[in-house]
Amino acid sequence: MFKYVTVLNKNNNLNKLLLNSISKGNTLNSNNGLASTSISINSSIRSFSSFSSSKVMLDKRSEKPQNPLYHRNSTLYSFTPRDVLIKIEKDFVMPPSYEAKSLSDNFAKFSVLFLRKFSNLFFKEKFLHYAIVLETVAAVPGLVAGMFLHLKTLRNMQSNNWIKILMDEMENERMHLLSFMELTKPTLLERGMVAVTQAIYWNLFLVFYVLSPKTAHRFTGYLEEQAVVTYTHMLEDIDSGKVPNYKAPQIAIEYWGLPEDATLRDLILVIRQDESDHRLVNHEISNKIVLNNNEPIILENHFHKPTIINPVGEEEIKEHSQEGIRIEKKINPTSEL
Repeated sequence: MFKYVTVLNKNNNLNKLLLNSISKGNTLNSNNGLASTSISINSSIRSFSSFSSSKVMLDKRSEKPQNPLYHRNSTLYSFTPRDVLIKIEKDFVMPPSYEAKSLSDNFAKFSVLFLRKFSNLFFKEKFLHYAIVLETVAAVPGLVAGMFLHLKTLRNMQSNNWIKILMDEMENERMHLLSFMELTKPTLLERGMVAVTQAIYWNLFLVFYVLSPKTAHRFTGYLEEQAVVTYTHMLEDIDSGKVPNYKAPQIAIEYWGLPEDATLRDLILVIRQDESDHRLVNHEISNKIVLNNNEPIILENHFHKPTIINPVGEEEIKEHSQEGIRIEKKINPTSEL
């Protein structure tokens, strides 16, 4: 959309220069000739403006307005027509598990694996019910971390580059929950389990984050890895007929900009991408904490642009200092960066 606005502005400026040039030095032999030339130029301006404006309006139709129920920009995939869904599925590669290098990394990893085994015993193959319970607690890390960093910036009177991306993560997880709630209703037992789990998890994670933000983000990164695995299994079960391929709820169609005929399978594809991004963000923040690096985590829709602009990776560490090379041996940057 913006390229048409730019072209329109450039051409308007060009036409203004032409008119000024005519009025200052390039006068014609007769007033009629000057009027005729001015009319011709003005007609061209109106014609081009009409064409450009129609292009701008045409492009705006693909942009859906914000909804008071959610913050639509909390996902990178807010406009996901059928061709983008096809590309998402075709290009998807299961992200490798982050290689634990320290005691805190191993603690985070095995804690998540334990929780995974426990939840598998309870839910087994009830993926929709599992997803609902999962998403009720999945928003806690982003909310706790964002709140903690926000209060810290107020106390220290300085900025922090991670607050927005963490709060967006929290909002995005909430939208996952609202979408699944439209498709199935949790049982009374599951609702009770959600209340108890959320109460315990909130308080434990808050203490966890105060004691070691690095380990807390690593834990969340591993948690998101398991979410990607869960949604991949869910896609397989939809394809095999074990899970009905319901029509996607309207709130999901609006939030992710899905086609009107979108199904549960299409919804899972974009949710899996969201979770993959959350995994990347949290592992990367953990890496940056090790380096005392507060640079922002900048994500883009990687089906159109590079995924991340300023990662902490091998080349960046080597480029900055010899101290960075020493630290590099102690950490393992996210493998795909």
